[in-house]
Amino acid sequence: MSSISDPYQPAEEKLELTRRILENLDKRIKLSILTKSDLVLRDIDLFKQFKNIEVGLTINSFDGESKEIFEPFSATNEKRINALKTLKANGIKTYAFVSPIIPGLIDLGKVIDGTRQFADYYWFESINMRGAGSEFAKQLKDHYPKSHGIIGDKKALSGYIEETKELVSSKNILVRGMETH
Repeated sequence: MSSISDPYQPAEEKLELTRRILENLDKRIKLSILTKSDLVLRDIDLFKQFKNIEVGLTINSFDGESKEIFEPFSATNEKRINALKTLKANGIKTYAFVSPIIPGLIDLGKVIDGTRQFADYYWFESINMRGAGSEFAKQLKDHYPKSHGIIGDKKALSGYIEETKELVSSKNILVRGMETH
């Protein structure tokens, strides 16, 4: 469930559409859920009914100004990490989806170190500027011109991606995928 459209958007708290879907799904299916919301904790009772389920939280290190610019209405990374911890403590298989990875904005080492005890595995995704849209690109260029410059320079971006791969490799974690766009 999700990736492009989060099943735990703010309206879910009142509408409970995702919860009703979970109640009606065959509990024998393989199910993977990805969200940015700690509202996911509300449905732990239903997750425990599934034979093969995993729940991931999108985690990055946006905070302060970068969070207000790029993810103003989403849960803080602290809440997301706490949700991952709670899910893990309840016997749910978990993963961290670290995205978007942006040079100079995302502290990948900090994200990994802060989640490694609660994530069974990781997915990584560098920023996809085509998919991010023109408003995101404008905000990045206006507020973080150095980051924007690295992304726009193929050689600099290639070097950054190699550094990212080396860092991830040095952390001795299970990685299911790394999308570099």
